[in-house]
Amino acid sequence: MTVYYAIVIITLLMSVFDFIKSDIVRLIAYVGYCIILVLFIGLRSVGVDNDSVNYEEAFNLAGELPWGDLVSGSYGETMERGYLLVNKLIGVLGGNIQVVFLVMAAATGAVNYTLIYRKSPLPFTSLFLYVCFFFFYRDFTQIRFALSAGMGMWAVFSWLDRKHLQAVVIVLLAASMHSAVLVVFLLFMLYEVTKNMWVYFLLPLLGLIGGLFNPIMFLFRLGGLPPTLAQYVELEEFGSGGYVVSIIAQVLMAAMLIFRVKLVERYSEAWFNLLFVALSVGSFINLLFISFAIMQRLALLLFGAVLFAMPSLNHTLESEDNEKFYALFFRVLLMVYVFYYGLKMINPGLMQPYSIL
Repeated sequence: MTVYYAIVIITLLMSVFDFIKSDIVRLIAYVGYCIILVLFIGLRSVGVDNDSVNYEEAFNLAGELPWGDLVSGSYGETMERGYLLVNKLIGVLGGNIQVVFLVMAAATGAVNYTLIYRKSPLPFTSLFLYVCFFFFYRDFTQIRFALSAGMGMWAVFSWLDRKHLQAVVIVLLAASMHSAVLVVFLLFMLYEVTKNMWVYFLLPLLGLIGGLFNPIMFLFRLGGLPPTLAQYVELEEFGSGGYVVSIIAQVLMAAMLIFRVKLVERYSEAWFNLLFVALSVGSFINLLFISFAIMQRLALLLFGAVLFAMPSLNHTLESEDNEKFYALFFRVLLMVYVFYYGLKMINPGLMQPYSIL
């Protein structure tokens, strides 16, 4: 398992490039390391992660199904048609499951790493957060969800730029890979309904209270769950979620409210509000469905806002002479905790010893 620990450690060390002034040096280091991360995911063997065997079966299924059935959705598999169509196309062109892994890793990396570099003031810090919070859970084991989640966060920034039609199109395309991305529409709706950030700061508390009553079972008894989620309830093999996402989100939201004026001056009120709402809704979903871990996909998708909100807060405070010491101290504490969290993500429950092809 040494290679997994090496990825976390090297990514932490790469964060020093945020202090490099040369844009060319930073860009070369960033692109080079992101290519390594893409190849690390894309070249792994079947069986290294929990879901790869299922993806191999899906690839074989897509090869057997007619194009018409794939386009119309006339097949028994619950997997979204967009992903199966990609598998079908790769198979027709002579590729195999390894090519699927590589294509999905490249697409996911292109979406996520490009967005991080464009939108984060500290891209290497954001990359470190990404590796520790999402890389192993999503890119390594849930390749459909990883690409869909990355596109969902891209849609969030399109909405922020008032490119509403573009955001909708991106979400719909992402939903062809994994339907969890549709939660972004809920984010857009709530963002447009009210801009009162205190409402969103307190919203997770309602989720915490609601989670005590196990609402997923209540919805299931009412017949209100789609078949994909219903099968997970019936299997009873998915445990509870965790509180880490909500704790981090709540602390970050509190800090954002404290330094709201400085953040709005540097980025804009719309930027502040949308990322704040994303953290709030993600935390709310996580707490409300804490007894049903599969719903963490929705929470973690919106929690992706942490990749931009937290480094932006750090960068803003470090730019202030009277806040610089405290900001650097906060960043060190953050990096230590994230490093610990990233190491904890490396366990046999998610992955096996690494091997290539």
